[in-house]
Amino acid sequence: MRAPIEYLKGSFPSSINLPILNNDERSQVGITYKKEGQNSAIQQGYHLVKDEKIKRIQSWEKFINENPNTNLYCMRGGLRSEIAKSWLNEIGINIPIINGGYKALRNASIEIINDVENDNKEWIILGGRTGSGKTEILKRLTSAIDLEGIAHHRGSAFGGFSNEQPTVINFENKLASTYIKHQGNVLFLEDESRRIGKLPIPEIWHKKMQLSKMVIIDLPIEERIKNIHYEYILKPQESGINIETLLETFQNSLFNIRKRLGFDQYSQINIQLQKAFIDYSFKSHEKWIYNLLTHYYDPMYDYQLKSKLDRCILKSDKTGISQYLKELEKLN
Repeated sequence: MRAPIEYLKGSFPSSINLPILNNDERSQVGITYKKEGQNSAIQQGYHLVKDEKIKRIQSWEKFINENPNTNLYCMRGGLRSEIAKSWLNEIGINIPIINGGYKALRNASIEIINDVENDNKEWIILGGRTGSGKTEILKRLTSAIDLEGIAHHRGSAFGGFSNEQPTVINFENKLASTYIKHQGNVLFLEDESRRIGKLPIPEIWHKKMQLSKMVIIDLPIEERIKNIHYEYILKPQESGINIETLLETFQNSLFNIRKRLGFDQYSQINIQLQKAFIDYSFKSHEKWIYNLLTHYYDPMYDYQLKSKLDRCILKSDKTGISQYLKELEKLN
């Protein structure tokens, strides 16, 4: 029942926004509440929606008919929910209100995320250089949580998806929702930096990830280049992103890491990148991907890996890692 502006700041994966007051109406009612109190604000709210009341009730009715297990909530489970529930009662519909509303749900999400300190699951972190196919392996495991999928980002400088990342609150809410549904005694996660794109992994999660056992995929650079070519170039186009947009996105990402690359490498890769999108051959793309891996991603990953090797329980190729994780999943 919250206004769209409230919903955009934070919501839950299975929720839909069918507000009782739109943004402007909510603002007006809020001003009246501060100046004249609750009763005046309620009366103004009734006046503002009198011409839209039937239409809004019909939209709720349609959704409830399509989703019989619907629950109703506003910010704190108060006036807006109670009024909406009474309007629905007038047409013979009775659905439950979530006690405490969004505020209670949000607090529950935070508690779920923080409760990983007390969980008895064994966490296994899947590591490997960029392009090793870590996400693909995780998606085949029922005991895995795909942090990058929830964050809408591949976790690298060139890892943005076509759709925007969620807000921090929505990322945490989706993570909590996914985690509470997780079954089994083992949890598989991909090795991540402190942030996935612009989104910070909850501190308590990242800390536990840094203390958990690791398995590492060791894949030849030729295979990694093929994976990157498909994931970052072919796959986006299959989903409808045009070449011009893709090139512009890569050039922006490359520009953002120019200082780490150094001027000469940055210039060389930028030229190779532009040429690859003109020639549009795998051989051309192979050159800039190779240089990006060997001069940026691999040195950075190898440096970070030094501090993690004492946690590594297995280093193998893709087949070996996949089989090991599937066997571990069966045992748990």
